[in-house]
Amino acid sequence: MSAASSELVRARDAMHGHLAGSAHSLDALDETSTTIGAPTVLLLYDEEHVNLALADELSLDGYKVRCASDPAMLRTVCGTCEVDLVIFGRASRRGAGLDVLRRLRAGAFAPEVKPGLRALWMSPNGDLGDVLRGFEAGADDVLRAPFAYPELRARVQALVRRDITDTPGVIEYGELRIDTAAHEVTFGATPVGLRRLEYALLVHLARDPGRVYTKDELLREVWGFRSAGSTRTLDSHASRLRRALAGAGAEGWVRATRGVGYRLAPDALRALPETRVA
Repeated sequence: MSAASSELVRARDAMHGHLAGSAHSLDALDETSTTIGAPTVLLLYDEEHVNLALADELSLDGYKVRCASDPAMLRTVCGTCEVDLVIFGRASRRGAGLDVLRRLRAGAFAPEVKPGLRALWMSPNGDLGDVLRGFEAGADDVLRAPFAYPELRARVQALVRRDITDTPGVIEYGELRIDTAAHEVTFGATPVGLRRLEYALLVHLARDPGRVYTKDELLREVWGFRSAGSTRTLDSHASRLRRALAGAGAEGWVRATRGVGYRLAPDALRALPETRVA
C-alpha cells in the first residue's frame, strides 16, 4: 500500500472507523452524491478503497463526487456532468496519472473535458522531484504524501474558490487580446496556442503591465508554491510563452529581468493604442 493510501486509511478509520466494512461501491457513490448546486469533484485514483474514503469525506463536506479508477473514464464522466475539479493519484503506476494530466492540458479529451479544468495531483511519494513533475504536467496544486484529509479538504476548497473568484473578461493591449472567459489569446488575427500554465502566466503579467514580477512571486501566485522553490519550471514555461507569442508576431512582449523575474514589456506597449481591461 502506498504512503498516500496508508495515510487516508488512518485518517478515515480515526474519523469513522468503518472503511474496511464500507458497503459503498463507486457506482453507489455516483448515485448518492447529488447535493444540488455543489461543486463536482472527480476522483481519479487506481485504488478503489482510496476513492471510497475520499468520496465519503468529500460528500459529507457537501461536494458532489464522481469516481473512476481508469483514466479512460475521464472523458466519459466529464461528458455526462460538469466537473469543477479532478483529483489525480496513482498508487501503483506512478507516471500514469501525470500522462493523463499532460494529455488533458494538451486538449486530448476535448470537447468533453476542458483543457483548463482544475486539477490536483496527489504525489505518491512526496519527494520534491515528483512535486515539480506534477506542476510541470499542468497541476494547479500538488498534495504530498503522507497527508491528512483536512489538508486535502482545504486545498480542494481553495481550488474551487479560485474558479469562482476568477472574473471573466477581456484584457487588450494593442493587438494582444486575452479572453479570460474563453481562455483564448490572439495577436491581431492570429490565435496564440498556450498550455494552461503559460496562459496563466501571461494573464498574471498582463494584469499589471510593465511591473517586474519576481520569480518567487510567480511561483507562489501562479504555481501555488507556498515557499520559494526551483525556478527551472517557471523559466521553462516563460520560454515557451515567449516562443508562442513570437510565432504570432508578438516578439519581445514578455521579457526577463536578469536575476529578478518577468514582465510584460512596457516598451512594446508605449507605441500601442490605449490599453483596456474589460
